[in-house]
Amino acid sequence: MLVHNPIDSQGKKLELPEHTTVYAMKAPKALSDPKKAVSEALANPIASDSFQSIAKAKLDANPQAKAVIVISDNTRPVPYKGEGNILVPLLEVLLETGYKKENLTVLIATGTHRPMTDDEIESIIDPWVFEHGIAIINHDCKEDDNLTYLGKTDRGSEVKINSLYVQADLKILTGLVESHFMAGVSGGRKSVCPGLISEHGTFLFHGADLMGHKNSCDLLLDGNPVHEESLAFAKMAGVDFIINVTLDHAFNITGVFAGDLEAAHQEAFEMVKGYAKIPIKEEADIVITHGGFVGINHYQSAKAAFAAIGAMKKN
Repeated sequence: MLVHNPIDSQGKKLELPEHTTVYAMKAPKALSDPKKAVSEALANPIASDSFQSIAKAKLDANPQAKAVIVISDNTRPVPYKGEGNILVPLLEVLLETGYKKENLTVLIATGTHRPMTDDEIESIIDPWVFEHGIAIINHDCKEDDNLTYLGKTDRGSEVKINSLYVQADLKILTGLVESHFMAGVSGGRKSVCPGLISEHGTFLFHGADLMGHKNSCDLLLDGNPVHEESLAFAKMAGVDFIINVTLDHAFNITGVFAGDLEAAHQEAFEMVKGYAKIPIKEEADIVITHGGFVGINHYQSAKAAFAAIGAMKKN
């Protein structure tokens, strides 16, 4: 049996025994005009006023209003560069609405990841952003002076959030929604938690009580304590607008979901659940999988093995 080798850039095929069973996700259809889709999503968002009207209301209330756009670091292949990127349209609307560029910040939600280097930042962000002099800053979970304490969640987690974000008049989250081995799916609320929280908060958020729960798994939100705690952090910090995307294996945009923190994220989740869930006929003795882009580092690549556990026989 010859099958496509997902980790061979030369296009060579793998030769496998005939009794091998091969499973794969369904391939979502790429959008024919992602740039137009992003524009339409900002103008006609989910369960929300248009992005421009929200931005204008903040500016009417405070002519010196500050806006923070939270982006993912390079462990997530979010389109912040090139045709159909989701960062430049947000900044264009803000500048057209009357925001001063010195009051705009692109904040990288690093969580406990190391800060991105200048070269790495340049590699993922569209040149337009640099040409317009927009500030780009790494979150630092260890810099307590740059964190604001907001209280505790019902579970008792300490909520300390990046002060630039907390103090902003307009708070915008961006990201990618894909299956996630603890939080059900990525994106939405995760830009705040763990993206912008303290190191101590992350130890609790990624602690055994939450991570070891039976509902802390791929493609499940209801009753998932990791999802619920992340959402609690985000609500305490405040979120005015989100724009998330779904992607195919070639990083083409397959969906744009903008608007309300929960409603827009839920729609993205429903789409991902439709193609990422793989029914299997029976468990196997040996399961071989691959990390794809998630294999960017050791910690991230563990997600691939975790997702494959459901296909393996016990013991």
